[in-house]
Amino acid sequence: MGFFDALFGRTKVAAGKVDQLFQLSQATLDIESQLSSQFAGQAALVLRSVDNAAYDAVEKELHDVLQLGGRDLPVAAKTETDSMGFHWMVYSGSDVEDVINALHLTADMIQEAGYADSLLAATFAYNHQDPAGRRAGGWYLIYSYRRAAFYPFVPKPGKNRDSAFEFRLAQTLKPALSIEPDQDRWYALWDPPL
Repeated sequence: MGFFDALFGRTKVAAGKVDQLFQLSQATLDIESQLSSQFAGQAALVLRSVDNAAYDAVEKELHDVLQLGGRDLPVAAKTETDSMGFHWMVYSGSDVEDVINALHLTADMIQEAGYADSLLAATFAYNHQDPAGRRAGGWYLIYSYRRAAFYPFVPKPGKNRDSAFEFRLAQTLKPALSIEPDQDRWYALWDPPL
């Protein structure tokens, strides 16, 4: 924070941290074996809304880069804005590694363009299976760029959460991932476009 920011009471938003996102690559085996869950083929980058032409140019460049990725990065991308004005960049791909790379590439380009403070979260969709191997529901692993930590989110009908399963997920993933220790910061992302 600069002198004038302090003088006038302005605070700067901390830049998002992107490198810890790669921890998820190492945790994939634990998610599959210990949690009976599979990557659902979709993830998203959640951004604070930015209204200016320069940001629009960055977004177009991101789409061009992902389209040119072709065989090297087989990930499809689309953008959506939710009812609260947050911007979602949704990625689809069968391999979680490819999706992580696409998210990381996007976050790097956003940071380099000077919009690091717009990075809020990355959300990964998972499908859970019961002991008989049947689909038993979905859950999300959310990475907070501000906190450089992951946390689980398990929505239930009626805008409720399965807190017990969230706690189990967090405890299982703690050895492999930086898990947000403050459960009050496990923010719900209701109705993600995944």
